[in-house]
Amino acid sequence: MLVKEESDNYYVYLHFKANSHTIFYVGKGKNNRHKSKSGRNKHWFNTASKNGWYSKIIKSNISEEESLELEELIIDTIGLSNLCNQNYFNGGMSGYTHSEEAKLKMSISKKGRVPWNKGTKSEATSLRMRGSNHHFYGKKKTFTTSQIESIKEKNGTPVCDAYTGVFYPSLTEMSRAIGITRKTKNFDKRVLL
Repeated sequence: MLVKEESDNYYVYLHFKANSHTIFYVGKGKNNRHKSKSGRNKHWFNTASKNGWYSKIIKSNISEEESLELEELIIDTIGLSNLCNQNYFNGGMSGYTHSEEAKLKMSISKKGRVPWNKGTKSEATSLRMRGSNHHFYGKKKTFTTSQIESIKEKNGTPVCDAYTGVFYPSLTEMSRAIGITRKTKNFDKRVLL
């Protein structure tokens, strides 16, 4: 019976744009890394949220060294400028840690610096802005149509006509039912969330 080595549990995967089925990321990993959103860069998140995404493992049950070589080969073939990969040098940053010397240099460079947020909000200011002293105390927050549409899309909440008290599943449905467009001047005042 052959026993699989612990080091042979890596794979190489691709992330595709769901709308165009083009590759936008090449990676290596193990377990469920190909499905994970954590640890991705901003460019990856922007691309994934704009286009949707899905993953496909192209080679599995290989060593970490083999997975790094294959990942490097695929990135070189596609071209780094056509991908969201940013941590690419000699096959990625697998297991990279700073040396003790580098850690010491970073620590020394930060000594004596004032944190960016030090002194931005004093306790006195905080106390002055509480309760009836706060500039929004007792005021009703109103929303623009675009803000309401954004909230509705995120939360899936129905909207209510403030004049009639009738709930509608969306702003579009409300607009059709009451016979005015969402661009009408007083439309925003009629919408309650």
